[in-house]
This record gives sequence, structure tokens and C-alpha cells, in this order.
Amino acid sequence: SIFLLIAVSSIAFKQETPIEILLNKPFDLQQFKKKKGKSKSGCAYLPSYYYKPAEKGFYMSFFFFDPHKGYLGENKNNIINYHDYMKIVTYKPFDKDQDMYLDPNETLIEIELILNDFDLPQLAFIGLDSAKVKEKLGNQFIRKEECIIYSNKTAALTLKTKAGKISWLKWTRMNFVLNKDNVPEDLIKD
Repeated sequence: SIFLLIAVSSIAFKQETPIEILLNKPFDLQQFKKKKGKSKSGCAYLPSYYYKPAEKGFYMSFFFFDPHKGYLGENKNNIINYHDYMKIVTYKPFDKDQDMYLDPNETLIEIELILNDFDLPQLAFIGLDSAKVKEKLGNQFIRKEECIIYSNKTAALTLKTKAGKISWLKWTRMNFVLNKDNVPEDLIKD
């Protein structure tokens, strides 16, 4: 009976895999926005697959974060100056904080990257060999055209490959559970 107790206990405390951790919470949005400071913002394009929280609100897009530079691969000295390398979409409920840049009630909906950001090392896949990414994140993914898509519940990490390397990524919170038969075309478009 002691053995049974230990076996049940180990099942209850199942460790999340690296990809589950990344998909469940890719980064702390408020900490990231604090560190970056202000950005440009505007209304966001609304693909039909975006997650929509129950409370009434609106989608907001954030871009042109300082500094306007990132890097490719693992060489952080290979700096590329490019102001439009990242876009973040959030859902902001109509409440007292809706007009605040640091809105504690907003929900991360999507982040798109074409360069690695120094403040998001957990998403630094741009420029890496796709085999190395698969080694790190595992082989449980959906292959659609030139994209590798990892998913867990309603979160998806889409990695576009070109010549065997990752050229861009999108982490997206969706309004349905993704599988190989229901991948939206907009999710895999540049």
C-alpha cells in the first residue's frame, strides 16, 4: 500500500514538458512591457481564430518596442536593427485600466517575431536550424506547408521554416483546440 501511495503521488505531480511550459505562458506580458517601456499601439487585425475572453473589450496591437533591434540564431552579437521585428496583440476588457499601457487585466493573444528579442530568450528560435528546435521542443507537432506547429489546449506556437531554418514565429491563443485538420490559413501566412 505504500508503493501505491507513491505511484499515485507521482501521477498527481506530473512535470510539464518544456513545450507545455512555453505554450501555457510564453512570458510575463506586464514585466516585458515594463522593461521595454512604451511602444506604438493601435487596433489589431482580427483573425477569426483569436481567443475572445467572456468580458466585453477590444483587441490592441503593440509594436515598435525599444530598442529597435534583435538577432538571428544564437549569436547575440549578430545584431540587426529593424524597428518592425515584433508585434504583440492583447485583449483589453472595458474597465478602469483599459487605457493604461500596463493594463493588469489584458490577455496576451499573439506575439509575432521575425528576429529574436534580447528580453525573450525563451522564444529565441529565429535563425535556428529546425532540427535543433525539434530537439529542444520535441516531435509532437503538426506540419503544415513550411510550418511546424506545436499546440497545447488553445495555445499554438507556429514556426515558419525556410531552407531548414526558422524564419519567423507566432505564439497564438486560439478560440479552439488545434489539430492537423483545422489549422487556419492565416496562422501559417507570413
